[in-house]
Amino acid sequence: MRKHEYIFFDCMETLVDLHKLPMLRDYASWAFDGSGAEELWESFDDFFRYYLLAKQDLSSRLPEFADYEMRERYLYMIKLSLPDLPYGLMESVAGKLYDNYWRNYKAGSYVREDVRAVVDDLSKNYKMGVVSNFMIINGIEELLEIHDMKKYFDFVVTSVAEGWRKPHPAIYSKAMEAARVEPDKVLFIGDDFVNDYITPQKIGMKAVYLDRFDRHPELDSRVKDFHGLRKILS
Repeated sequence: MRKHEYIFFDCMETLVDLHKLPMLRDYASWAFDGSGAEELWESFDDFFRYYLLAKQDLSSRLPEFADYEMRERYLYMIKLSLPDLPYGLMESVAGKLYDNYWRNYKAGSYVREDVRAVVDDLSKNYKMGVVSNFMIINGIEELLEIHDMKKYFDFVVTSVAEGWRKPHPAIYSKAMEAARVEPDKVLFIGDDFVNDYITPQKIGMKAVYLDRFDRHPELDSRVKDFHGLRKILS
């Protein structure tokens, strides 16, 4: 029996990248600019102020590592900034912001050639799944489908679907349940040091840190690109 029966991958900045790594203002502008709802706020800065307030307020109300759907953030910020709007119109505006954000997000995504080639090779010898923090329902599945990558994975577990984001243990447990495997048979690969390297090892998995920017050169179990996985798994 192979040492690893399953490989779990993070998704964003691991399997799928964005041409421009966004800041908070970028995320907000993806929703605002071109949404058709811009005139409801005095300016983008006014919109962004309420966007930040909604993000902070929702986070403070929820348990640590609890997750929610992005549409809820837009609806909440509309309630804060435009309290006199009828509720039905609030929902309609939130939908416009949400759809615009997601359209822009998808347009900025791509898959690196080394990722595509190595994942194709690994699929011939390993079962694989995706475990990702994400705030769009079925969003990771759609991104993988758009880039012809979904066919390689037996399952996708996301924080928005489970209600808990990494590093909460519930999302890792859900992935192991989906894979029907014990943690010592799993290799976890991702770019987040805590979520994809430290926490999986605490649970009992093996982990490889995807260190494209040389943040942790002291680690033995790291790769700078997907080609390095071939050597580790050979």
